[in-house]
Amino acid sequence: MPRATNAPLRPTGTMMPLVVLCILFFSQYGAVPIIVPYETQSTDNATNRQIIVDVHNRWRGNVTPTAMNMLKMEWNDEAAKKAEIWARTCNQFHNPASQRNITNFSCGQNLFMASYSTTWEAAVTAWFDEIKDFDFGKGPKTFGALIGHYTQGAWYNSRMVGCYEFECPNAEYRYYYVCHYCPAGNIEGKQFTPYKIGPTCGDCPKSCENGVCTNYCPHPINYDNCQELTTKYSCSKYPELQDDCPAHCRCTNNEII
Repeated sequence: MPRATNAPLRPTGTMMPLVVLCILFFSQYGAVPIIVPYETQSTDNATNRQIIVDVHNRWRGNVTPTAMNMLKMEWNDEAAKKAEIWARTCNQFHNPASQRNITNFSCGQNLFMASYSTTWEAAVTAWFDEIKDFDFGKGPKTFGALIGHYTQGAWYNSRMVGCYEFECPNAEYRYYYVCHYCPAGNIEGKQFTPYKIGPTCGDCPKSCENGVCTNYCPHPINYDNCQELTTKYSCSKYPELQDDCPAHCRCTNNEII
């Protein structure tokens, strides 16, 4: 496609791949087990979906250090369906990122396995408990410590979540929990800074709810150099940028991108 010499180049960056493996076996934790009937945890149940969302948002709104730009999570049916498809395979490892995508967004993934059926609150809490091993901006406090579940769950703009539990009768860890987060977190080169440090809701003082921001940008970030391009060039003057960088071109009223 020809370009005038004074036109900005089409973005050449890409969304960085996920680099942190996020698989957790419940046996690693010494807490007293919470055992519940498997069928009570179905995410076909609206109450369970709300519990998953609420537990995530409670953690997200109370991260340490505090976050200026942490978005409120909401349930996403398409993400949940992709999580279900993978959970039903009983393949207890990460599937290719391309299989997790939903309309307009890439998605991250947290996996949790247990030898007994536990609650969604227990599963999500186990992921977020990795905060104790995480040094913000630096990484794991000790070599080999798992932190990727936490950084994905606390990724500032991963505002959509969908989850599914499946019973895998032939697996050592019979109960398999899968959550997908969109847009994806744990971006290469940024995985140890999942959000912006500062006063709680500092970037959304008029759109803050229990420590999380509600002023999200609904458009995707297609390339990692969109901010640079849209700062240098005008979206209105170069309409191709609106297609390539919709979030940065269309969210201009202090929405969190």
